[in-house]
Amino acid sequence: KPELFQFADERKILAIDLWPGETTLALSGLIGDTLWMESLKQPLDNDLGGAFSSLRTAAEACLTRHGVSVGELYGVALTVPGTVDYDARLLRYNSQAPGWGKDVALEAYLRPIFGEEAEYFVDNAGKAAGRAELLDRPEYADRRMLTLFTTWGVSACMLERAHVLNGRDSLIGEIGHMLIADDGPVLCGCGKRGCLESLVSMAQVRARLEKAGRPDLGLPAPLTFPQLFEASRQGDTLARETVEYLAHCFAVALHNLSLAYNQEMVVFQGDFAWADEAFDRRLKAELQEFRYYPQQACFAIAYDRRSLPQLAARGATEQLRRRYFTSLD
Repeated sequence: KPELFQFADERKILAIDLWPGETTLALSGLIGDTLWMESLKQPLDNDLGGAFSSLRTAAEACLTRHGVSVGELYGVALTVPGTVDYDARLLRYNSQAPGWGKDVALEAYLRPIFGEEAEYFVDNAGKAAGRAELLDRPEYADRRMLTLFTTWGVSACMLERAHVLNGRDSLIGEIGHMLIADDGPVLCGCGKRGCLESLVSMAQVRARLEKAGRPDLGLPAPLTFPQLFEASRQGDTLARETVEYLAHCFAVALHNLSLAYNQEMVVFQGDFAWADEAFDRRLKAELQEFRYYPQQACFAIAYDRRSLPQLAARGATEQLRRRYFTSLD
């Protein structure tokens, strides 16, 4: 009689996205989905101590507001930009906040806030968002796929039959730093020119539009990618040309990735999930030029427009849930 039994552990998992321009906190149970989620618009402090001081203030206020004590937490999952060494439990480098330094044990900054008893998990933002795709689409678990995280940067989560690939230096998936043109006009934060991330950035888009004499397409507010794709959809010639340029950059990157990874599925998340038909058509046309692909299609391409912070929080939370249910303690 299953109605006589219930899951007795009522502790919670707090997921935190500590990202450029936005900090998100989401509370979940050990079973079930998100109970609540709050986002605060604030810059990411380039000073590590300052960033976690601001996080402490935000987290304590948020937990108090919802009547949750630190003692009620089973664990805390933190997602950040940058490469994470999951074995050594170190953040190797965060190009969005280089002042944090290299090889940083972020758990040491979380423990004074949430205590010694909690379990901790630090995750790369893109990989956390990629893991979340498996939660609602279990059919993806049997495929070789990659998700493309596109917002303040570009990265990929490469999933081999539901297993995330990381590599020795956690560089697998850092496709934003794949060189598309080694004479690119912008020096990327990684130290190279012509990186995918810099070529498809909004800064580069604005530079192209300004050169064409229509900064921000003439819109009164700073241009966003959804606005760019909508203008292209409505037939704006300059917007369409810009969108096709962006599709070309991604086609080059995905072509090169397919030679090393041979993905069956690609899912765009974030800004480029809002891509229009012109982007999708140009992307697929350039990819299909490669004669080694099957005649009918190169690989499946999908666009997930759900909230990136929510996807990342769910993906990181799921990792702590797995730790809980596989632990013998």
